[in-house]
Amino acid sequence: MICHLCHEKCELGLCPECMQSLSRVPKPICLYCGAPVAGEQTDAFHCDACTDRPRSFSLARSAIRSSEESMLLIHALKYRKAAYIAPALATLMAEVWHATPELRELKNAAIVPVPITHRHLSKRGYNQAEELAKPLSASLHLPCLQPLIRHNTESDSQTRLSAAQRLHNAMAAYAAAPAYTSGKKQLPPDIVLIDDVYTTGATARACAKALKSIPGVKNVAVLTAIRVVLS
Repeated sequence: MICHLCHEKCELGLCPECMQSLSRVPKPICLYCGAPVAGEQTDAFHCDACTDRPRSFSLARSAIRSSEESMLLIHALKYRKAAYIAPALATLMAEVWHATPELRELKNAAIVPVPITHRHLSKRGYNQAEELAKPLSASLHLPCLQPLIRHNTESDSQTRLSAAQRLHNAMAAYAAAPAYTSGKKQLPPDIVLIDDVYTTGATARACAKALKSIPGVKNVAVLTAIRVVLS
């Protein structure tokens, strides 16, 4: 296999040197949403990115911050059929898992990827969040389940929307699958929601709310490959 960034031979889609060179999320961070914050913050569980927004998940963490290189990787993963990048990103996400006590302590948990629309799945050939979730699930020895569904909406892309518009659209887009809400299928009490990018948290909040509508689900944590650092 060839490293997507430096084009040297490697075992994963990224070589160890390029994986190490990707910028991690700088500390200190908001202990709730995982956003980098100024060192003089007075409340470690609040920041400008999450204050006055719904708190349907328990915490969010990301492996690396947005940069030219990281966004190149996500663009390739989502739009250039470069699913081979996912295991390397999942390795970085596993590092965050092991470094975060609140995640590490989740023993009776399931990994759940954020779903995509049937239209995107047909066009892309795979769900990028699921491609991240599967190797992470194997690494952590946790089941990977798919209890969420994604409705087709008028605006499937959130890229150019404001935070309020993103949240409004996301709340209408994600729901729990009937087999889970009816009790035919069950989930453990702790869920780790997996996605490729965390921007405003709208998708994470909507998915967490949908997951908590399933009987027995108590806690939803969020883990993404990239955290978009908003200026």
